[in-house]
Amino acid sequence: MDDLLEDFVAETREMLEAIEGELVAWEAQPTDRARLDHIFRFVHTVKGNCGFFDFPRLEALSHAAESALAEVRSDRRHPDSRLVSAILAIIDRITLIVGAIEAGKEMPEGDDEFLIAALEADAIDVGETVAMQAAQRVSQSTENAPAAPRSIRLPVELLDRVMSGVSDMVLARNDLARRLRDAGSDPTIDGPFDRLSGILADVREAITKMRMQRIEHLFNAIPRLVRDVSSQLDKQVMVDFSGGEVELDREMIEVIRDPVTHLIRNAIDHGIEKPSVRLAAGKREIGMLAISARQSGNRIMIVISDDGAGLDTAAIGKKAVSSSLISQAELDAMSHDAITSLIFEPGFSTADQVSEISGRGVGMDVVRANIEKIGGSIKVSSNPGEGTMFYLQIPLTLSIISALTVSVAGQRFAIPQSYVEEIAHGAAGWVDFAQAGDTDLVTFRGSRIPCLTLNNILGVNPRAAGSDQRLVLLKLGKDDLFAISVDKIHDQEDLVIKPLAPAVMQSGIYAGTTLLDDGSPVLMLDIPSIGAQHGLVSDARQRPAQSAPSEPEITDKPSRTLMLFTAFDGRERAIGMELVARIDQVPGEAFSFTGADGQVVIDDTILPVARIAGDMNDMSGEQIRVLRLSDSDCELALPVSELGETVAITDNLTPANSDTDIEGTALIGGKPVPVIDGYQLFARYGQSGVAPADRLVCRLPQDDPWASRMLAPLVAAAGYRIAQSHDNHADVTIAMADDLDLLSTALSGEIITIHNDPDRTGTNDNSIYRYDRSGLVSALRGVSAGLGKVRNAGGGS
Repeated sequence: MDDLLEDFVAETREMLEAIEGELVAWEAQPTDRARLDHIFRFVHTVKGNCGFFDFPRLEALSHAAESALAEVRSDRRHPDSRLVSAILAIIDRITLIVGAIEAGKEMPEGDDEFLIAALEADAIDVGETVAMQAAQRVSQSTENAPAAPRSIRLPVELLDRVMSGVSDMVLARNDLARRLRDAGSDPTIDGPFDRLSGILADVREAITKMRMQRIEHLFNAIPRLVRDVSSQLDKQVMVDFSGGEVELDREMIEVIRDPVTHLIRNAIDHGIEKPSVRLAAGKREIGMLAISARQSGNRIMIVISDDGAGLDTAAIGKKAVSSSLISQAELDAMSHDAITSLIFEPGFSTADQVSEISGRGVGMDVVRANIEKIGGSIKVSSNPGEGTMFYLQIPLTLSIISALTVSVAGQRFAIPQSYVEEIAHGAAGWVDFAQAGDTDLVTFRGSRIPCLTLNNILGVNPRAAGSDQRLVLLKLGKDDLFAISVDKIHDQEDLVIKPLAPAVMQSGIYAGTTLLDDGSPVLMLDIPSIGAQHGLVSDARQRPAQSAPSEPEITDKPSRTLMLFTAFDGRERAIGMELVARIDQVPGEAFSFTGADGQVVIDDTILPVARIAGDMNDMSGEQIRVLRLSDSDCELALPVSELGETVAITDNLTPANSDTDIEGTALIGGKPVPVIDGYQLFARYGQSGVAPADRLVCRLPQDDPWASRMLAPLVAAAGYRIAQSHDNHADVTIAMADDLDLLSTALSGEIITIHNDPDRTGTNDNSIYRYDRSGLVSALRGVSAGLGKVRNAGGGS
């Protein structure tokens, strides 16, 4: 039996049980108009329901009783005992038929004509006798019929009280369990306690399911609605559902049924175009209406979208001005999304004419009012020519969801299991951490995704994500992936989520609250809202901000990002973020030093160690932070004592006059910070796979301190040998664009020209800004690749 039929049987039985006493009381007091109206409404309701379910016998019986009672209500007939007996006989027959429907059996045999004839005012006594005998047979059949499953209606408040009591019993049971464990095993108590636990678990499961119903019951009636409306409008529409397994209160389903129906009718009428129009626009002639549902804490997100023409903001704005909702000046200053939101204004409609579908005086303001009345919200997003999406957030008065419990700073929180894709330890070999400005990034299974720390989200002991934490990979949609780092991951539990105070819910961090089995309170994190607040939700699911877009900040100075760190001598230094490929934490035993040379094993790879300052020979028993540097050709390991933050600078570095390992000094936070010369590091410690004899030769500007200090390490790191005065041939020559002498003497090989002006980037002279490291490396590799092919073709030279 499907749910609609089950509801019909339950409702009919409930009315049947109440109506018999009403009939007897009405017979004793025929002037009681209220009781007569009650009986009439019952048979009228049964008649209407029977027509919907195609039960012709029930419809004929109830229609006959309705006609007889209508004559009494219009004072054309006086109720007597014979009429009451005839109506009671019909009610008995209805009871028998409903019982057969409930039990899934064939309709009872018998002719209903005598029962209907007994209702006539001039019915003879034979008819009355037949009716009474039929009623007696019905009673006997009812008594002998096997009992079918029965249902009753209960107030929702009563179910809430029962559920709350059962939850308290579970907490008391768990508290008792801990006390028994502490007191030691006692077989005389353990057995009964286990049985009590099993019974309580069954009761809890049954109680929690009483109020819950799958939202697919709301979806079931939609295909028929779509078919009827689209046929009436000569349109072709397909409907697609997802999330039908989501559960919410039965009462909530009934509350949102009308708003959802209204949105669907509007989508078909206003949104989806006729087939000829769709074909002309390059679309399929069949429109698509998609309805999805997803649970987030104690709220349900329902998205209704279509691939139609979208909202006509020009028409909306024009109508709003003509209706005096806003002025033309206000309209000119409004954003696209602000204009689309005008459809929720009271009395607003762009329908040109009144029909059964559009312009009926029931607008989107009524839909919004009904949604907000139950504590929900509705938003709209539309793109011209692409379609419209409505977002409904519906609260749950009671919700049971599977959740992952985590903790940070000693406080536990819950994450809905439906968002969790994977869990990993931050120290896993395939997990890499990096930073881009103030954003933490993590490489997870080969994909680099944003990483939020729960500490920073909550404002508790703010920190960067690190390998000492655990990672929870979360998925909001097809392409919306991000990670949250936490201190500990505890367990997966089924939790009863209840709403929080509105002020707390408005923070956008929490979706509800619950109690764990040990009685400790836990807040449920609102993952979609957290993702949206940090810009991690795609525009397809997040409505853009209503505020006007701000002008981007314009600066004439090029920006560079540096990573700060403290070396083993206790001094703070920095290095270009473009060199930092990842950050590792390795045990001190992984390092090996021989004199000035050092090596470290990371992920089964031996890397050379770049030594900056301080004693690093004895690091056993410690966990060492390592910056893994890369120039895209080889890698270095730079051990550091402590990691700092990443900073962006726009001022030029102050040159260092004595230390060749320092690129320059940056002013950060009012303090001078030496910046390590990455070119020099790779020139000194980098390992190239090319033998010195086979290296290409690069000629640099002669007697140029900048070229020898800054350019030479870069060229050497790229695999080239620097040309000496005795070298007559150079494979490539790097010269300043205004160095005419060097350019004129470069008779052989390729020429790379560099310049001093950063504003010349993007010009057509093919020169490279001298601090454009990636451009220089790319040019050098291009020359190397071209000459390497020539050498291989010629067998070497």
